[in-house]
Amino acid sequence: MELHFPIQHVVVVGFHHKKGCQIEFAYPPFEMDIEKTAWKHLPTLAMPDGAHNFTTDTVYFHLPSLHRSGETVFGVACFQQIDAEKIKNKGDEVTRSTIQKSICVLSKYPLYGHIQVKMSLITDAYFREGDFAKVSILEKAYHNLNACLTPDLLTTPEAFVGLSPRDLIFTFRHEVLVLLKLLLLEKRILFRGTSVSSLCSALLTLVSLIPLTLEYGLSESACVKTSKTMSIVPQFSSPECSFEVEDVEKMDAEKSSPDTKSDDKGEPTTKIYPDLTSEKLKTRKDLINSSLIQGSVSTRSGQAPTTLDLTDDAGRIELNELRTPASEAGSFESGFSNSSDQKMSNDIPDFLTAVQLTAADAGLPLNIFCKGYLCHPYLSLHYMDLLSDSGVRGFVVGATNILFKQKRDLVDVIVEMQDGSVEISCPALKKLVTLTTEDLRFAENVVRNVTQQEANSSNEWIRAQFKYWLMCLMRTSQMEDGNRARDCFGAQFITAWQNTHHWKLWDGYINSEERDTPGIYLISPGHPCSGQMGVNDVKLRLAHSMQKTEGGRKLNQAVGKAVASTGKAVGGALTQAKGALSSWWSSVVTNTPTGVEIGSEEANTATESAPQGGTPLPAPSSLPVSASVNNGGARVEKVVEERQSQSVWFTN
Repeated sequence: MELHFPIQHVVVVGFHHKKGCQIEFAYPPFEMDIEKTAWKHLPTLAMPDGAHNFTTDTVYFHLPSLHRSGETVFGVACFQQIDAEKIKNKGDEVTRSTIQKSICVLSKYPLYGHIQVKMSLITDAYFREGDFAKVSILEKAYHNLNACLTPDLLTTPEAFVGLSPRDLIFTFRHEVLVLLKLLLLEKRILFRGTSVSSLCSALLTLVSLIPLTLEYGLSESACVKTSKTMSIVPQFSSPECSFEVEDVEKMDAEKSSPDTKSDDKGEPTTKIYPDLTSEKLKTRKDLINSSLIQGSVSTRSGQAPTTLDLTDDAGRIELNELRTPASEAGSFESGFSNSSDQKMSNDIPDFLTAVQLTAADAGLPLNIFCKGYLCHPYLSLHYMDLLSDSGVRGFVVGATNILFKQKRDLVDVIVEMQDGSVEISCPALKKLVTLTTEDLRFAENVVRNVTQQEANSSNEWIRAQFKYWLMCLMRTSQMEDGNRARDCFGAQFITAWQNTHHWKLWDGYINSEERDTPGIYLISPGHPCSGQMGVNDVKLRLAHSMQKTEGGRKLNQAVGKAVASTGKAVGGALTQAKGALSSWWSSVVTNTPTGVEIGSEEANTATESAPQGGTPLPAPSSLPVSASVNNGGARVEKVVEERQSQSVWFTN
């Protein structure tokens, strides 16, 4: 097999009524018995659980390379099932009324959607032939794909075909930012759903929101050194693949001894932090922070440095298309001007400066998926033991089998595709990734522009906004503890992020003395949506809590019972509603991430500063006896009927 070809194999996987999923054809033929390799469960990936419920579907999956350590092979499988009556040449194995097969392509490059578009046409033609023994069309597809696929496609929009951030926003709304934070923290994330195509697309779309990660950051996403020998993990004799979880800490420790070129076993190690000690690092940070932030390279005038360009970024689109739809004057923050009482800070980082940073200046792509942090768009049940191995630091995976969800100790986060919910089992982790007021403003701006079908809110625009947010986060993480800019993203979240493996690698690269450009320091520290807290922020927090918190959902149900049918709130229903509202309000006040308690003097001052015409949100003690809650969670409507019963709601 020619390893330098973009496409390694085209494979046909069929379902046998006695043997289950099995490989029926491969071109070029495998050089070894596939059942004795780490790809022994490839058929279960190409034909996912529950595939019989769909006429057609698409699966994306990852496999570790059998020939080179530290490399991932990207699989794209197009599944179809047809009536057996349509088959011209039936074999003895055809005993059922339908036939299920999957045409699978194993690629060197992560061009998922680009390959899927071509293979869906090939699969249709193969099935229409009615004779599965005629495989010449598959052989031609192999040669044609190798002729037209090049690594240059990774620098074009072809890398994102079929991966729509708009669809992701419609499904998860504000929770997309929560998922991005969880991914940056390298947590164990499970995407679960019934349709494997939407499952895989959502997972990979989330990954693609981190610039250049989808294109160049997945090369080790299926590679891991397990604590025990597993048949699904290739075993190499070369020492270059011998890394374990402990090696991550060892590599981090090299920050203080960068000249180490071999470990105590005599095995070579990568020199991640060139000529960088902790003292030099702190000195360089202080020097840059003191000189750049004070305006020596400030771009608040609206003009980005002429040395910056987008030549390293995929997409290569006009910057005017990346600005927020509401902005015509060239300032990103004007896109948030719909909040009538919000006073944006004058220290907001410049949008153009952030999105124009080259990969080298920004330190991209972030090395998230390496050293035991895995990415699998789809996994079958046969891989569950792999996820529980101690050599796996974390993962983001997709699965259709319900057994993955039932293994609650296996994952930190369960993402349900059906209802767009994000379930975080650990209360501490849930608090860590709670969106700050500034985060909510940012997410609301993106959601509003997407759901209102703004003309310029394209997929490229959405990716640009998340790159802006990430660049600002990366710059702010370089500030010292206690800096107020860190609070805008969540000070505890930034501290936790700084303890991840990929952040330490990025930090060492950015602050290396060998770098002769300011890099990420061209951006002013701070949040894209920093500004004074106002009444609209409180309303947004309440609406978000009603949608996403458990207390908010209970309040929805309780109030619905309290005013159901006759519209009269009586007996137990009223008591239940009172308890639910009290519990929910306490959680809202407790989880206000900016540190400003609702109803406090600071919040009241911010509310009073709102322009005339704004309607301040009343304190809990002034709310009416009953409330009707919009099931969509967009707002809470007040129904004033019986003031004398106010104490029933808010006092015990």
